[in-house]
Amino acid sequence: MRTFLAVLVSALVLVTLVGCGSGTKEVATSCGYAPNQTVEAYQYVHGGYIGKAVVKTDNTGNLDVTLNEAFLPHTLAIVDIESDEWNEDNTVSYVSHGNTVYVAKYVVYNGTTYVGSTVGTDVTYVEAGENGEPVGGQDLELLIARNQESMAAYYESIDGGSFKVLPELGGSPIAVTTTGYESLYKRGSTYWNFGKTWIANIEEVEKVAETHGVAYPLDEIRKDGDTWKVADVTTGATLADFKDYFNNVQLAVAKLKTR
Repeated sequence: MRTFLAVLVSALVLVTLVGCGSGTKEVATSCGYAPNQTVEAYQYVHGGYIGKAVVKTDNTGNLDVTLNEAFLPHTLAIVDIESDEWNEDNTVSYVSHGNTVYVAKYVVYNGTTYVGSTVGTDVTYVEAGENGEPVGGQDLELLIARNQESMAAYYESIDGGSFKVLPELGGSPIAVTTTGYESLYKRGSTYWNFGKTWIANIEEVEKVAETHGVAYPLDEIRKDGDTWKVADVTTGATLADFKDYFNNVQLAVAKLKTR
């Protein structure tokens, strides 16, 4: 389903980019983007994050691309089961890369309390009733990823404490201000900080979009050995979901005004 949606989004974006061309620095700006703009777009990326693409144009219409990602509740709600505050009664767990991860059973987002439960190897949060029982029918992360507005609201609000954990139902919620990666977002965090790092890979995605444009269907983006190619352009990116991030940039570029 995620692949189908990405292809559909890409196709719709390409309709707005017809005639823009692709392949060279000159062609990358051949749409004649109006100067001094800033646009942004959000997308559910890499199977568990809210991606944000910010695209700016300089005074001649050249593109400047910045990508980032926000961690979702299954990461923000992680707690230390060995601490005095958390135990088997006020946590639930899921499995990540073979490891058991404990998260707060009750969380608060934008003033609404949600209760977590383990489903297979994952965790899901739905709205909680007065006694902590699940009464909501939709998973919190799906609600967050529903559309541009809901993703933007989450991305922009968590830094201000909109997401909280509850050690005790009815008790005082604790705003989440950091994660095990030292940030609520991947930029500036310790996430994938070895080898060809997350930031090094993301810079490759940004660079190809800035230099060669974004008017490519997703079937022209493919893995060539360990790295990704966009049409005939070889990038240095090795990360798994290159298409997700490139598609996020496409969504933002489609919002730019032309001259």
